[in-house]
Amino acid sequence: MRQIAGHDIALNECASVHGAATWQQQPYLSSGGNSAVLEIYTFGTEAGADAAYEGVRSGMGSCQATSRALQSAHRLTDDAVSRQTATAADAVAFERIWTGVEGLSAHGAQTNHLYLAAHGTRVLVLHFDELAEGSPKAAPYDAKQDPNVLSLLTNLLAGPAGSTR
Repeated sequence: MRQIAGHDIALNECASVHGAATWQQQPYLSSGGNSAVLEIYTFGTEAGADAAYEGVRSGMGSCQATSRALQSAHRLTDDAVSRQTATAADAVAFERIWTGVEGLSAHGAQTNHLYLAAHGTRVLVLHFDELAEGSPKAAPYDAKQDPNVLSLLTNLLAGPAGSTR
């Protein structure tokens, strides 16, 4: 766990976590070529966690326009499509399909998945990318599973091990 008070953490081109006191990051590697990163942020107050959650949710809500503007600035076809794929109490899932601009994202065709959940003074982010090039191909992820992922994440945050109180 890292102390990060005063630092914003960029999740992608669309959203950042603002105001966290600590940041814990756990990568997960897949034999299918796509890895995932689970991040848990803690805040000094529930209001701080709520504000960070809303900031990420809002940024992801406007991610299509942000991504297309970035593509246009890099003289790429503005093909980005971003959508909310699932919601639950204090949790939301997003998918972005686009030709990425190298920087925070990889260059080239890809699908990005981001899951966001909040409970008490903690905010959890799970994200992974499906890249069109490179690693061995796995079957594409079906976003119809996103409600189940959100349930898993909210249970993780609310359970005894994830309790903030």
